[in-house]
Amino acid sequence: MTKVSIIIPAFNEEKRIEKTLKNIALVFKNETETIVISNGSTDKTIEILKSWKSKNVDFKYLDFSQKLGKGGAIIEGLKIAKGEIVGFIDADDAFDLGYIKQKLEELNQVDCIIASKWKNQNFFQVDEPFLRKLLSRGWNLLVRVLLNLQYKDTQAGAKFFRKGVRDRIGANFISKDFAFDVDLLKKIKGNNFRIKEIYVPSKFIEGSTFRLKHCKTMFKDLIKIWRSN
Repeated sequence: MTKVSIIIPAFNEEKRIEKTLKNIALVFKNETETIVISNGSTDKTIEILKSWKSKNVDFKYLDFSQKLGKGGAIIEGLKIAKGEIVGFIDADDAFDLGYIKQKLEELNQVDCIIASKWKNQNFFQVDEPFLRKLLSRGWNLLVRVLLNLQYKDTQAGAKFFRKGVRDRIGANFISKDFAFDVDLLKKIKGNNFRIKEIYVPSKFIEGSTFRLKHCKTMFKDLIKIWRSN
């Protein structure tokens, strides 16, 4: 398999990041370059990353003292990624990486694949808390109406694309926070790249850094992205 760059944004992930790194190493072995971007972490995240770096050649991390936001961290990772396939996952390792690895073969036919918790699934089949699912469906409706991104799940933390896509869309994004995903998809679609949404088995992992207060910023960023059309 062509070498894959996997970017992980991390904010205070001392409880989850090492398990995620071990799982990537188990599934992808030496076929991947893993990049963790710590943005404003104040716990032991950096200590764990330093230790992992000392034992793993194909591993990079950047430590930013200020909070970059999810999107801001991913953007920094995109700048240094070297793989022929570039993508990102969340630090919680919620998606089945073995399934994702298998589906990366589809990048021979399309330019971008996005994982989905919702494709061909109903409200009660998705493994997330009720309020989170409710907010997800409301956000999805807004994105469909305003940006015409007709995907079941724009926010899933697992998206991969060919290096040429990254090179074309650049690093100038409107959103540096949780609305980054729709900003990214809009750019990819706007450049006439082919996007395929695939269902990937997932599980809810406690410890999400998303809070209700982020909804306001997401909505503001969504309006900015819509007005940029």
